[in-house]
Amino acid sequence: MQPALAFEPTRVRASGEMGEVAKRREAAEQAEPAPLLTRTGTVGPPQPEGRPAFGEHARDVAGIGDAIDWRHGEPQSGPAEPGHEGGGVIDEGGGDIDSKGLHFPGLQVKLNNVHMSSLKMNNVQEESLRDQKKFRRRLQIVEIARGIISAKGLRSLKVRDVAEAAGCSVGSVYNEFGDFDGVILTVNRETVQALTARLRGVPAEDPVRQLYGLAETYLDFFAAHANLLRSLFEHRMEDDRPYPDDILQMVMDAFALMHPPLVRLLPDADDVKIALLSRTLFSAVHGIISLGLEERMVAVPSQMLRQQIEQFVDTHLAGLGILPLR
Repeated sequence: MQPALAFEPTRVRASGEMGEVAKRREAAEQAEPAPLLTRTGTVGPPQPEGRPAFGEHARDVAGIGDAIDWRHGEPQSGPAEPGHEGGGVIDEGGGDIDSKGLHFPGLQVKLNNVHMSSLKMNNVQEESLRDQKKFRRRLQIVEIARGIISAKGLRSLKVRDVAEAAGCSVGSVYNEFGDFDGVILTVNRETVQALTARLRGVPAEDPVRQLYGLAETYLDFFAAHANLLRSLFEHRMEDDRPYPDDILQMVMDAFALMHPPLVRLLPDADDVKIALLSRTLFSAVHGIISLGLEERMVAVPSQMLRQQIEQFVDTHLAGLGILPLR
């Protein structure tokens, strides 16, 4: 029977060695955990040769809840001071960003600047909306004034009626157009523009037929918009101010549409004679139509009025030595 104590020294040494291992493990578990990553960046994955460690460019990466003060260059452990909450940002320039913003090396986005840009954009949008509203109101005032003139004549147009129909004050009408003359002149401008557009549409292949066509087109337009055309020629400016040059020029341009056919029919006539002839022809046609459509006097039936216009053009052309159509 072998001695039982032959292995005792071995067991004692093993027990002693296991005790030392347990002590070292316990000491390691009780030790303070090292910071995740310090400013020096001593802990990290291996870096390729010749390239700096990540920590050298990343500045500080603090633990969750730590406040970072770039002015002092070190992470501050513990709870953040007021104004330095974990979600906040420190303004390197000392400015107040209302704890809103982003800071990275070389990049700084300040939300107060974004806020100012937003305010400017809102102001532009508000101005645009005001301009659109003003433009719509201006169109509405002109349309109302045109409707009253067309239905009842210029003498029936009153600024209070226009303002009431437009849902605005009399002052708003004046602010938009300067005075009530401005409203009437705007209507008159649009009238002569529409008339000129109609006259320009008359075919110009044959000069004689073009003259007849211009007279007949004027008759048709006048019959459809008699009061608007009367407003164009009868309106007098307040305080005897001169009539605006632009409207006078528009009327002259309408007269001038008779120049081309007369030039073709009278190639030897000078420009002054052509201008006088075209104005005379235009004025005569206007007078015949205006009086013929005047309801206060004996109105001429439309078909008879058309025949009188054709007869006048026949006679006028014959007097100029031009063979009429009939």
